Amino acid sequence: MTQPGKVIAHRGPGRRPKHRQTEGDTRAAILSAARRMFALRGLEGTSIRDVAEAAKVNTAMLYYYFKDKGDLYRAVLADSFSAVAAIWNDEIFKSLSSARDRIKRFVEGYIGFHRSNDDLRRIMAMEFAKSGGNMTWICEMYFADNFGRIVQILKDGMRKGELKKADPFRAAASLIGIIVHNFIMQPVVEHVRGRRSDMSPKKLGEFVTSLFFDGLAAGGRS
Repeated sequence: MTQPGKVIAHRGPGRRPKHRQTEGDTRAAILSAARRMFALRGLEGTSIRDVAEAAKVNTAMLYYYFKDKGDLYRAVLADSFSAVAAIWNDEIFKSLSSARDRIKRFVEGYIGFHRSNDDLRRIMAMEFAKSGGNMTWICEMYFADNFGRIVQILKDGMRKGELKKADPFRAAASLIGIIVHNFIMQPVVEHVRGRRSDMSPKKLGEFVTSLFFDGLAAGGRS
């Protein structure tokens, strides 16, 4: 039985690579090229030929791995979002650490993910604008699990008295929004500020975690 979210490479009419290493490299090159093209032109504006040319392979080779453009597009998303799923492998999420410490670890991992995925952020911006079938698929396959894990951490913290009672779903959305919009607004902030911003997981992670849990009120006032 296929695991949810796992993409199985399509074996079409293209010529089979000579050995396993070449096969893996070729598929990775196609995914990388497709991610760049989808980020630049969107799904509708990108053709199979565009991706093949960018990946420096013929279209038959591309069809060897993916049955059509839609299959390729979802494979790009699955490949990209696998890095988010990996965040939850950290031992802290299996421990009795505080909600704040677990959220801080997620925040650092998610910031690291965004630093390495400018193209995916552009793709997702287009998907959010359309709110079509692919957005529903993305929510079901990737967002729901990650969002649910954050909500559960917040609920645990509220139950134990670490956090005040609040809507955990809105809180989780706000946390993710702080991170995402920091990256979206980065060019504006750097232009107004006149220097580059430190977007490292440690520096930005400390700011986001502190803002989320403590706010900006002086003296601990809410």
